[in-house]
Amino acid sequence: MDGQDRYPRRLRIEMALIPPLVRFLRVADIGDQERACALIFASDKAWTVVRGSDLEEGPAEGLPLWADHVGDPLLALNRTRRIDFALFMVAALTDDALIHRAPAIVSRRDTSTGRISLPHSPMTRL
Repeated sequence: MDGQDRYPRRLRIEMALIPPLVRFLRVADIGDQERACALIFASDKAWTVVRGSDLEEGPAEGLPLWADHVGDPLLALNRTRRIDFALFMVAALTDDALIHRAPAIVSRRDTSTGRISLPHSPMTRL
């Protein structure tokens, strides 16, 4: 949205090489997602686009933590339980602070200890 996301070099290389390949093989077209997001971002309607990390199965860990920009150190774990992603999407429906934002989310699990971090408010941006 504002050009401040910092994607790892590996992902930038993958995104340069994979879309033309999958388009050629007629498997998928990431361009559709990019065009859809551009239309959403330009809309004057109330919107929130939740940018997920790698999804994994498992029991709920609670509402994910979020940051405004990809590349934020908070997002280093790059894993979110599927159920927690859904929980965040539902909670975002009633959080006016997320209108016209594209939060990037990640599990509450602390990468160094494996423990769950619990901020004061579940939807608090850290």
